[in-house]
Amino acid sequence: MKGYLPYLVGTLAGLLVALTLSGLLTLQGIPQLMLFALLPAAGGAVVERVFQRKSD
Repeated sequence: MKGYLPYLVGTLAGLLVALTLSGLLTLQGIPQLMLFALLPAAGGAVVERVFQRKSD
């Protein structure tokens, strides 16, 4: 479970960014759905990759 921690942290960060952008831009419908689908996954991937590079 400890190996998933960087991905979970990035996912939560991506979710917070998605919530913030959605609120600021008052997005609805498909754009909001795309934002909530892409940002958490992308945030998790980026943070996980950064943690892997630091550990190598």
